[in-house]
Amino acid sequence: MDSVNIFWGSDCKFDDATQGLQNFSTIGDILNYIGKTEIAIDGVERESSPPLEVDNLIICTDDYGAMKEWALLGFSNNVLEHQKLSIHNIWLNNPPEKIYTDVCRMYPNKIKESKAEYPNISIASLKEIFLHYKDAVIGQDNVIVQILSALYSLKNVKRKKPVTLLFLGESGVGKTETAKFISEYLGEEMVRVQFSMQQTNNAYQFIFGAEHGENSLARELVRRNSNVVLLDEFDKVHPSFYNAFYQMFDEGIFVDSNYSVNVEKCVIICTTNYTTEEDAEKHLGTPIYFRFSKIIKFGTISIENRIIIAERNYHEIFTQLDEEDQVLISENQVLKFYTEKIKAGYYENMRMLRNDIEDAINFEILKARNIIKIDSK
Repeated sequence: MDSVNIFWGSDCKFDDATQGLQNFSTIGDILNYIGKTEIAIDGVERESSPPLEVDNLIICTDDYGAMKEWALLGFSNNVLEHQKLSIHNIWLNNPPEKIYTDVCRMYPNKIKESKAEYPNISIASLKEIFLHYKDAVIGQDNVIVQILSALYSLKNVKRKKPVTLLFLGESGVGKTETAKFISEYLGEEMVRVQFSMQQTNNAYQFIFGAEHGENSLARELVRRNSNVVLLDEFDKVHPSFYNAFYQMFDEGIFVDSNYSVNVEKCVIICTTNYTTEEDAEKHLGTPIYFRFSKIIKFGTISIENRIIIAERNYHEIFTQLDEEDQVLISENQVLKFYTEKIKAGYYENMRMLRNDIEDAINFEILKARNIIKIDSK
């Protein structure tokens, strides 16, 4: 073995680092070759084949899931040093703890590690967030000042722990949109985990880690593109699972059965549908509640701002239509209809408002094209 190259971080950056390699093999190629059965013929002496020469063995983050347990346990002896192989260089992206520990023990002088670097918080980025937030998320002007005061603490070079923000507020008032907006100005696409999709059994495996072939929160974190993490609908998992986040919030380390992930200086945003701090503490539990850097409440959006959002949604959807469709429904009354509904007290959920406006525009097009006909009787 000439070198063991270990990369921690996003898949795309690992691909960039290895795309110029010549004469490479995948772990699937190697395991298939090891498992290939050689046919023995009675009375004919079998010649021993020379080991397969492998210049570069590349193993990506998802490849470990396809490996059998025998390959994981004693990875170096069972695979890398197998008598059928002669491997010169290996390139590992985000290896599980079992493989990482094993190769470090086997090749202590051959290890070269590279860790992902994420953009630091800058004064310029904080200014940009403040200047553009009100245009991106309508009706939550009080929110951004609280967020910025929390983010500024990441400017402290001695700080290791992440900034953890708990967003409170009803569905459709801009919580997720705010997280996306922050991510846009602080780095690449954020990690988004939808906790509503994690039911009890699945949640346990996803959060604490189970079989190495299963997806997990740790795997999502270790391969992240940015330092912004959104744990959406954080209130949808059972409170007994929150102890998995204590060390993550306190020290910036998330540990499960397969990985130990560094999330220092991350921005971790947890959204809930609780409308008061009292409800949040009661249902999440005091131990996790008081580990948040800041609790931020999103209020109900005013009627005036709802109308602004309706106008913005309408014009955005309309301008994306084909020119022929725009002409066909140029005299439509969709925006007027929803403006009146808002004035009457409807539509506190902005996500629902956008969906209904889009549906109404499509309905007008279907009528104009005589695809559907409405009986006037």
